Amino acid sequence: MSGINKTLMQGLTERDMQGVVNTFNLNPFYYPTLFGLKPNASLTWKTLAATAGLNIAGDIVARGATLDPKTREAIERIQGDIPKIAVKRIKDERELEEYQIMLSMAQGNAGLKAIIDVWAEDVNFAWKAVNSRLEWIALQELSLGKVTLTNANNGSVVPEFGADYDIDASQKSGVTTVWSVANAATATPISDLAAVIKTARSKHISPKFALMSADTFAIFANCAEVVKLCNPLLNTLAGANYTPSLEQINTALKGMANLYGLQIKVIDQEVTIEKADGTRTTANPFQVGNVTLVESLNCGNTFYKIPAAASKQGSAAINAIREHVLIKKYSTEEPDTEVTIGQANAFPAWTGATRSFLIDTLHNSWSY
Repeated sequence: MSGINKTLMQGLTERDMQGVVNTFNLNPFYYPTLFGLKPNASLTWKTLAATAGLNIAGDIVARGATLDPKTREAIERIQGDIPKIAVKRIKDERELEEYQIMLSMAQGNAGLKAIIDVWAEDVNFAWKAVNSRLEWIALQELSLGKVTLTNANNGSVVPEFGADYDIDASQKSGVTTVWSVANAATATPISDLAAVIKTARSKHISPKFALMSADTFAIFANCAEVVKLCNPLLNTLAGANYTPSLEQINTALKGMANLYGLQIKVIDQEVTIEKADGTRTTANPFQVGNVTLVESLNCGNTFYKIPAAASKQGSAAINAIREHVLIKKYSTEEPDTEVTIGQANAFPAWTGATRSFLIDTLHNSWSY
């Protein structure tokens, strides 16, 4: 690679960096559970959809008889490209000068740890940044039925990219009364969920989980209909101030025959998007006010392909790979910089999208 030199971090080897990267995990993120990681041979993904959740019965046949194949009328294939996700962080000349001062002053284990932290922090940043973008994609898909990149939510120039799962309009709805603090006494979130489940079951779809953001759940839990369901006696006491917990609500929902065992899954996450001009916006990627009903918390797969740069011969950069993410470190001259890059070819694909239902609780009809 032209202009790329060995890392300026004294004594840092590929083995050292791999050791640090091996300590990273995906616990802070929802997407690896909702969209399990799955290696892919190419930069496109394809999977079967529409029949997820259907139990097709085998036939009873006479021994020796020829079997008739089942039709594939209900099967459709969804597919798309696996995008490149990348982040770069640079230590400039000033920071490198400070690093040299640290080296000269380092004494004992504490000093050595501080030196390691100088490069390990950038490596950790790269790991989190790549996975935060995958988290953003996954949660946008689940709450909107699509994901679209714009100048407002993506900081780099990209080829046209987006994914719309084309969920049927009959599976997108609003609510009778908007869920809000002002409407806490009159909103009917339990009844709204029951109505959608009735529609779903008429289509032979059986939602088991309602996904919603933490902010949406806070409104839901304070609605009188929910409070009464969880503690009807306390709700009747004058001046009672009672907000049921997620556990209490899910326990109560299990007892409702018309909800067929529906349970709430709260998505409490924040991702910061930094635009090209340096401005930042922090928010939950799962759209506030939206609720998604799914049959399983296994919503699909995160298809990935290890970047080709991981096996590039003759490069001065040192690499480390953890799961689907490649971390690279190298330096440049004029000006002197230390560069850390995180990179992944990955995409969370919602294979169960066409058997899911979306609810816009802030409007009387779906508005996205």
